Amino acid sequence: MFVVIDNEPHLTERGVSYLAKKSKNLIIVTINKTHPASILKKDFDNIHIFEYEKIVNFHDLFKKIKERFGAERITIQSGGTLNTTLVREGLIDQILLVVAPALIGGKNTSTLMDGESSHTPAELNKIKTLELVRAKPLENSYLLLEYQVKN
Repeated sequence: MFVVIDNEPHLTERGVSYLAKKSKNLIIVTINKTHPASILKKDFDNIHIFEYEKIVNFHDLFKKIKERFGAERITIQSGGTLNTTLVREGLIDQILLVVAPALIGGKNTSTLMDGESSHTPAELNKIKTLELVRAKPLENSYLLLEYQVKN
């Protein structure tokens, strides 16, 4: 199963078609009512579209994925903004980080946790601490860090 969160959309019809051919089930999650997956759904019985109004409700989404597809665990590969949303909503219980032996930076460089900063006490209460479970050296000086999300 492959799940894509795509509101813009970034995926074209060609991209949706490619992913549909490569996966048993392709789930497109979007707030875009005219997503290209809608056109291709008639040609692929493994395309499933979960559409939300203005913002994706990840609690609802994960519940639907579990109910409809039997998924007990989900591996998420995402960027800083989605990472922040999922961690703050308490939907992440484990984090695996691969540290690369390179320094990249800059004022506009994305980080592990992007998006709006926490400002209110309610938002600050959503900060999660991590407990190191394992640190494993990998090839070429890479390092795998495994954390359990606390709180």
